[in-house]
Amino acid sequence: MSKGLLAQAEEQFIAGKFDAVADLCGELIGSDPDCHQAYYLLGRTCLALGRSDEAMEMIGQAVEKKPSAAPYHAEMGNLLATTGDFERAAGSYFEAISLAPNFIDPHVNLGAVLQILGRFEECAIVYEKSIQLAPDAATLHYNLAMVREFLGDLDIAISEYRMASELEPGWSELHRSLGNALLLAEETEEAVECFRKAIALASDEPGLYVDLARALLNSGDTKGALATCDVYMTSHPYYGPLVAAHALILNEIGHEEQAQRLLGVETLVQTFRSIPPATFGDIDTFDAALIKEAEPFLSDVSLTKARQIDELQDTDLFFFRPGPAASVLIQWIERAVKQYIVCLPDDPSHPLVANLPKRWRLVGRVGQLSALVNQMACSRSAGWLSGIYVAGAPKGCLSFGAPPPDWNCKSVLASRMVAPKVGEMVLFPSYLYHRVVPRNGDKDFIYCAFDVVEQE
Repeated sequence: MSKGLLAQAEEQFIAGKFDAVADLCGELIGSDPDCHQAYYLLGRTCLALGRSDEAMEMIGQAVEKKPSAAPYHAEMGNLLATTGDFERAAGSYFEAISLAPNFIDPHVNLGAVLQILGRFEECAIVYEKSIQLAPDAATLHYNLAMVREFLGDLDIAISEYRMASELEPGWSELHRSLGNALLLAEETEEAVECFRKAIALASDEPGLYVDLARALLNSGDTKGALATCDVYMTSHPYYGPLVAAHALILNEIGHEEQAQRLLGVETLVQTFRSIPPATFGDIDTFDAALIKEAEPFLSDVSLTKARQIDELQDTDLFFFRPGPAASVLIQWIERAVKQYIVCLPDDPSHPLVANLPKRWRLVGRVGQLSALVNQMACSRSAGWLSGIYVAGAPKGCLSFGAPPPDWNCKSVLASRMVAPKVGEMVLFPSYLYHRVVPRNGDKDFIYCAFDVVEQE
């Protein structure tokens, strides 16, 4: 009887009839409290319905009743990963693998979790095992390549990127990643070809034109680099990083004034001072309240080890569901942005002025300043205007203008250091390369960063 009911429950699950699944599993558990299959199926049903706490409880029961079942541990790992408990998720995946060494799902998911945790040596080993189990999976070669590139194993990374792009030749991101790795290896000609292939596959992806321009500049073809920017900018919507790329190339060919006009490090980077409301009394009280509100949104995972962890540490939930201090900060940001717009230079041909959004909204995020210590200069591709506020009084400063080393610029580009005082916010064009230059003692500060994006 139980086998028949279980088969019915599985059929109903496949059909998406979750109420029927719950009834059948309840009947199975009623007749056999140790029916681990029913708990497992019930857990998956709860997960499909978005009831993650109940799913965790049901899968936990399945694991307890049948600890030798690798799929149960793998599913528990998936659940823990969705809650952000990556250490315990890794433990569940390790257990699943020990029980079923050729079960590929926990290998793949373990690799992803170890990558998030910054445990790259272990991650590489897991991905290598995954590739043994599924040698034709381009994604696995791609993941291994990213990890090997981070570890400095550039030759292996390039080899894996090549394999991935051969397995999935129509996937533009693989050609792009191979091109970037080849640039690091100073194989510029092949890198240029990779970016051209990527553009042929995804001609509307603006970041690819930035990559191609950078590769052409590295190869000494400044005219080609400039033309690459112009081709996209004259026929596609505004994309800020191409403005920065255009300026960098102009600076390289000796047009420093034109470059500085575009970048505007002296004129378009501005500070705005806050006036905290009476509710908080003074700026120190306001900052303390802001830090307290931010703490639940911060990840314990360091940003210094993996580029893709940015989305874990920088989260917009702090702005999406603001507390009292965050609400005040948002109002202050909106006032500062409006003031910034009013003070824009009378230069209608400047790309920042020409592309002022008719309607805009804020996208915010919060993080720990320590997470930015080793980050290279970057720009914010989605924004028109960006800004940052650091709660407290950090001793460090913000650097604007200087590009990351992979541009390999030979001409010195004028840059600017800004050291915001207590209660000061800094606004700047999103396309402007920027980075935090911290000092000793800055690591515990909380930053609130944001982008002004066009409202569609």
